[in-house]
Amino acid sequence: MKNKECNKVRPFKGTYSCDNYADVYIGNCHEIEQKIAQNSDLESVRFEAEATCNQFIYFVCWSDNMGLNGLLAELHGDNSILSGTSKKWEVFPTGINFDVSTTRPSQKIINAQLKKAHCKQWKTVAIGGNNDGSVFRQYKDIDGEAHFIWYDSGRHNHPNAPFKGFNHDEFLIFRLPIKELFKEVCYNCKQECECVDDCGCGTCVEDIQKERNVLKTEALAKTFVVKGDENNSRRCKAPYANTTCSELDLPRIEPCFYLHWGDSKKDQMENNDTEVLYITACNPYNNLRFRGLTITKISILYNNTFIKKKDSVSVSEASTIGAQLLANDTLHPSDIKDQVEIVDDFEVVKPLDNRSIQIVPDRLIALGDLCGCSCASQAVHMSIQNAHPSKYQILVEYCIDQIEINQDNTGKTRFPITIIKS
Repeated sequence: MKNKECNKVRPFKGTYSCDNYADVYIGNCHEIEQKIAQNSDLESVRFEAEATCNQFIYFVCWSDNMGLNGLLAELHGDNSILSGTSKKWEVFPTGINFDVSTTRPSQKIINAQLKKAHCKQWKTVAIGGNNDGSVFRQYKDIDGEAHFIWYDSGRHNHPNAPFKGFNHDEFLIFRLPIKELFKEVCYNCKQECECVDDCGCGTCVEDIQKERNVLKTEALAKTFVVKGDENNSRRCKAPYANTTCSELDLPRIEPCFYLHWGDSKKDQMENNDTEVLYITACNPYNNLRFRGLTITKISILYNNTFIKKKDSVSVSEASTIGAQLLANDTLHPSDIKDQVEIVDDFEVVKPLDNRSIQIVPDRLIALGDLCGCSCASQAVHMSIQNAHPSKYQILVEYCIDQIEINQDNTGKTRFPITIIKS
């Protein structure tokens, strides 16, 4: 019997903090629909909103890759849910990096990632310490039993990973079903998000799933299960069990990027200049295709400067000195020789904080699909106005919708059986 309460709009409220940035939305299983809150600093944010039992609350979070990272939340409906205390919290790592508050993921980008999340599967959140001030700052307006949560990419070996500053395939999308806040009235409300038969878009999906369930029941009713001799014994476990599914460890597959500039061999970039640059991306593999390659952001950075702190100087003081060294024309290594040495031990990277060097366009440049052993180029204009003569870096960030591997694969397996005399 269908629960008539599932589509009823209900008020709820919450308080959260995300280190560093977050946009909060209400949405259905497939897309976000309404923005209800956002933060651009570490202070807690309170909000009130309305949603139905069939909807979700989404926290779209990203960090500056420094300090500590984490999402802390307290939500109230008819009952309360704290971050890190319910198994219904899920996260999806998009791999699209935003590290400032001024550029935020658009609704179009988020919805495109949600479509992938339903097919690539949501991940279990990593749970950190609770809101007691022992690691993170304590938030007095959030329950002390709430835990900080994040996503662990497994690529950072710091003891405090994944909460120590690092890019864990951000931005991240956290979600929680609204029905968890109204358990008594939303007890049988269902959110159909499963990826079945081409993400659930096929016309035969319901019939196919129905018959697959019949065959599954009949197969599991049999007494004996024989595993093929050629099967990978570590990967192949009991059929239809959760332990059957594991993740294949793939190498990181990336395009090759190139920067073209200069109208002659004597051409140089001057501190008042205009240049036309070409950014080229190439697919060096003949048996795969990069689908939907997009340059998400282009930034100008000061060249890396390396400093080593002396015993009398803390790491934070050394970092500040390094940033001053980069930004201040009158500050030279000789001025701070008693505090730091210029060596290759401590890295300081400082983004350009003025508009003296501009690249247009610098965001969302679509290079499209790259077939095997092909390249694509895009022209950009660089304007240099009264820039400080120095070394810089052009940082290009990108994302790829999908990597298709074109590889034929055949094989065989054997099932040993024994026939006895009747």
